[in-house]
Amino acid sequence: SLFTSKDGFTLIEIIMIIIVVSIAIPALLILIGGEAGRGVEPELRITATNVAQQLMDQIMTKCWDETATTAANCGGTVTYSNLGADSETYGTYDDVDDYASGVPDVTVPAAGGVSYSRNVAVCYVPYDNLITSTCNTTAALGTDYKRIAVTVTAPGTNWNSSVVLVTVMTNY
Repeated sequence: SLFTSKDGFTLIEIIMIIIVVSIAIPALLILIGGEAGRGVEPELRITATNVAQQLMDQIMTKCWDETATTAANCGGTVTYSNLGADSETYGTYDDVDDYASGVPDVTVPAAGGVSYSRNVAVCYVPYDNLITSTCNTTAALGTDYKRIAVTVTAPGTNWNSSVVLVTVMTNY
């Protein structure tokens, strides 16, 4: 008859659905939770790249050598000296190798106040091996080329590499 149809769920079917859903939901939450943490990494990497580029731009506006800072257009006689801060006070950056003595970390308010560590390496390199050569910082090994590497890292990140920008500057 019309009213004796067995449409619907039995109690056993409902209990089985509850068991399957109770197993599936925690597994989905674990997957979603792991992805949510990694969703911040691209933003941190982009901000770190912007911080590195800003510092590199700042460095590239400076003279090649301490002796050239007193001449017009950074010209004059260039002498090879040990790289790093010269006789000026720490934090006075008037030539490119002063940055190798250390730069302060920077906090980016637009990135939620995250503090990015910054490091600059400046070294003399030979004209025929600008990128992979050994980094020389002494006047005795001075050349007309300085390799500048800016490294920026956000604290607590899970990505396995920092953002590194490298360029070469010459005194010509």
